[in-house]
Amino acid sequence: MSSITVMGESLVDVVSGLAHPGGSPLNVAVGLARLGHVVQFHTEFGQDAHGQQIAEHLKQAGVKVASGSVTERATSVAQVHVDEQLNAHYTFDIHQQIPPVAADAVTELLHTGSIAAWIEPSGQSIVDAFSHAATSSLRSYDPNLRPDLVEDREAAIERIELLMRLSHIVKLSDVDAQWLYPDLDLWDVLAHVSSLGPAFAVMTQGGDGCLAVAHGNRYDISALPTDLKDTIGAGDAFMSGLLYGFLSLPELALALRTGTASEPADIRQALHHALTSAALTVAQAGANPPWVNDFSRALAH
Repeated sequence: MSSITVMGESLVDVVSGLAHPGGSPLNVAVGLARLGHVVQFHTEFGQDAHGQQIAEHLKQAGVKVASGSVTERATSVAQVHVDEQLNAHYTFDIHQQIPPVAADAVTELLHTGSIAAWIEPSGQSIVDAFSHAATSSLRSYDPNLRPDLVEDREAAIERIELLMRLSHIVKLSDVDAQWLYPDLDLWDVLAHVSSLGPAFAVMTQGGDGCLAVAHGNRYDISALPTDLKDTIGAGDAFMSGLLYGFLSLPELALALRTGTASEPADIRQALHHALTSAALTVAQAGANPPWVNDFSRALAH
């Protein structure tokens, strides 16, 4: 059981008129808590009906909400449209002023991603936390881009690459890659991300699985067969499963943190954890990462 800090947005996804707790960092926090880790979540949501729904969702998963996360402002909302291919598309009404992480806080893993990581004022709180994190903390980042919210492309990319430089683990999607680096192929994108400093870079490709680079080695892993309901939360479930995999392998976590060589078999095992978590999530409607018992059963097969 690890102590984990997650920073980022909370919101509700409104699908066909029904509201569901969401936001990429929230989904990762819930995913890790459901898998048995102690998670503290630095975020913002209101005291309105949507905020109460988020608070209950986090409570049921066992996520601890950091002091200052509940405010008087309205809870952020994402309107979700699922197309004929069962892919999710979003429009947002979002604001996040998340409480900072104390400079002397000790956490085994510090994770962030998506909107709150590059809008202000939340973005600066996240950069400060990553910049001043203890050397013993593993740092992970998922850009999880929402291009419709980007007002200044160059500034967004500058912030995204700063967080990549400050992270040991970076996960992005092929859609993120195409927006960030339209002139590069997927392997070249991973090479560029790795050149910024992360020991591990991985790219999800939906039903085609994932590509990854670690310590000069390439990995191309197929997705697991599943009964697809929708893709809402798939990337976040991949992320929480991946981080669970890393934390389950202390020697691998140490290698990523220190930049020393990692065992390819350990990397493949962590990626299998990630793909298993994603497969279980897309087989259900909405962002619903697996609980530890279901996850363990799936890994055993």
